[in-house]
Amino acid sequence: MTYDRRFATTWQLLMDATCTVMGLGRDRPPPVILSSLPDLPYKPRARAPLSFVQGPPGRLIALAIGLRAALPDTPLVLIMNADAVSLGTNHLIHAARRNIGLTLLLLRAEVTQTDDRPALDRLGWDRPEAQQALEGAARPLEWVSALNAAFVGRGSLHDPDGLAEVIHQAVEARGFAVVGVTAETTLERGVLSRAEWPEYFDAYREWARGLRSPDGGAVRGRPAPPPPARPVPRCEVRIAGLGGHGIKLAGAVLSEAAGLHAGLWATQRGEYGAATRGGPSLVDVVMSSEPITYAGADHADVLVALSQKAAERYAAGRDPRGRLIVDAAEVTDRPPGALAVPITALAREHAGAPIAAGIVSVGCVAALTGVVSLEALRASVAEHVPGRMIARNIRALEAGYAAARQALEADEHA
Repeated sequence: MTYDRRFATTWQLLMDATCTVMGLGRDRPPPVILSSLPDLPYKPRARAPLSFVQGPPGRLIALAIGLRAALPDTPLVLIMNADAVSLGTNHLIHAARRNIGLTLLLLRAEVTQTDDRPALDRLGWDRPEAQQALEGAARPLEWVSALNAAFVGRGSLHDPDGLAEVIHQAVEARGFAVVGVTAETTLERGVLSRAEWPEYFDAYREWARGLRSPDGGAVRGRPAPPPPARPVPRCEVRIAGLGGHGIKLAGAVLSEAAGLHAGLWATQRGEYGAATRGGPSLVDVVMSSEPITYAGADHADVLVALSQKAAERYAAGRDPRGRLIVDAAEVTDRPPGALAVPITALAREHAGAPIAAGIVSVGCVAALTGVVSLEALRASVAEHVPGRMIARNIRALEAGYAAARQALEADEHA
């Protein structure tokens, strides 16, 4: 960088320190910078040597934890002020207590103040007046030290080289590291505390190693499924209805049939209402022969709507070429192109309860997509329901498959 440090911006100084760290660690990938501050980073004029992610203040640490799992060898550097950290205190505690390998640069108040935004003590934590009278002000650096973070330090923007050295030590620490960034000259600087214990994902991978077969393939005790006979393009499935329809079970059965029995990549993501019975419920399952980068079925190839509200809410968002299946009894105002199947009635007939509607829905999905075979689904059902209920649920699965095939043939000949 070519600029006069006396007139440098906060962002320039932080990037100067980070690039110094890059020079000291040439054997690793360049770090990813995550910021929750709206003015950091500013738009670069040229191609930057780093990757930047702008994230929400209260969720930036949670976002970084997911990136840490996906990019185990890439340093992650978070830039936040204490306002942003306090919005996600539970994530801060989670990262520190589990020693997740992140480096957090925590900007003190005077670093982020502007003329129209006076300096506040952003390192203090809001508490009722009565509590303030009983306790001293809690500080995030003290919190993470008390939680045995791998590294806690402080550096000053007035000493960029010293700040770079502290950041370098933080990035080198195996685990959760926090560096307080200040413009004050009276505060203690350098290393404030260290703790030596295993980094979370390193320890998890070591633990999981014992679950793998010697060749690194299948989980011990389960043979690896054969790869699919043909490429399977991304297939998005959404099943939506109400609590009590067995939608969560349906997602587990379908995704594990694809992933554990059909040799596909598969993800499952659910949204379940506060009510156990009667509240809105939804599950998304994505299947493919290629790795899946996004788990949502926002443009479903198959949408199964078990209630009128589910049909009204999600039908318009499905893929234009996708199929819509609705429960014949529950969805009376049907969107164009909907295939009506008596899903809940089949659940009652074959399994004795409407909670098997999810399993019937999975049979419908199999009939329309051909992505997962009935054989794989039967095996998955047997792994998810009690022994005395296996035969009933398999009958419900097969009934859904047959009913969907019949509805599809009738539609094609209409």
